[in-house]
Formats: sequence, structure tokens, C-alpha cells
Amino acid sequence: MFSINLVLCVILLTGHISAVVFQDCGSAYELTSVDIEGCELMPPCFVTLGETVPVSIEFFADFMSRKLDQDVLININYVNLRPEVTPEQCETVVCPVVPNTISSLTSKMSVPQNMALNQRGYLQWRVYNESGQRVLCYSVLVQTQSPLQKLLRRFGLLRRKRHA
Repeated sequence: MFSINLVLCVILLTGHISAVVFQDCGSAYELTSVDIEGCELMPPCFVTLGETVPVSIEFFADFMSRKLDQDVLININYVNLRPEVTPEQCETVVCPVVPNTISSLTSKMSVPQNMALNQRGYLQWRVYNESGQRVLCYSVLVQTQSPLQKLLRRFGLLRRKRHA
């Protein structure tokens, strides 16, 4: 019951429904939505080792940027891995980013295969503009899984564990 109330409070406070619960970690732009394919509203977001996952964000930009570079990190058990992310630069956002509009950015993240299985950690996604200013930053609680675990979860044969 507490978890449901917490999610409702997040939705009410932010004024929007995001596909994934995220924590802003110092965005200059207003980050309004994060969507990671296969993730549910309730954390953790399960990421499957070896898969390529579409990630989309929406944000309100109050100043222009001519170029956006992404810096992505997955931290599992204090081990930092940098997944391959495409597009690397401003390929899906109309560049320059127009001020006073809502923009979106969609990328594909390749989840490394050499990560510890069935472990929780954080995905941190940072986006910098041409002057090196961090314009977007968010983190999401993730948990690694194998392709078999993903299949079992899809058919309801593997339940989500609740941790206090």
C-alpha cells in the first residue's frame, strides 16, 4: 500500500506520468518523462543482459543547445560499465534544441553481457550540450536479468521480489 501511495505522490508532484520512476540528478532542462522499453512504473527496471533497449525521454528546454552528447553508466555492485548507446549525438532531437518547447530524445542502449546477474544497481544517463553543460541527468533503479528470466517474467512464472 505504501508503494502505491509513493508512486501516486510522485505522479501528483511531478504533474506527469512517466513510464519509469526516475530521479533527476541535476538537469538544466526540465525532464518530464523517461521511458525504458520493458520497464514498469514500479522499480526496479529489469534490464536483460545482451539486449538492445530503446530509451526515450521528454524534456522542456528553456534555452538552446546546438549539440547533445550522451554519457551513460550502469553501476552494479560498485562496478561501473558504460553501455554502448546510439545515437551518440543529436540525431533524434531537432538540432538545435529550440527553447520553450518540449523535445524528445530516443536512443538505443546495449546492455553489457558481462554484468553480474540478478543484481540491483543504478542506470545513470547524462546529456551534455556543446559547451559541456549538463542539460539532462537522471538515474533509474535497475536489476539485471537473463533472457530466460525475462521470458519467465513475461508469462508470470517468475515473480518480482519485494525488498524492504
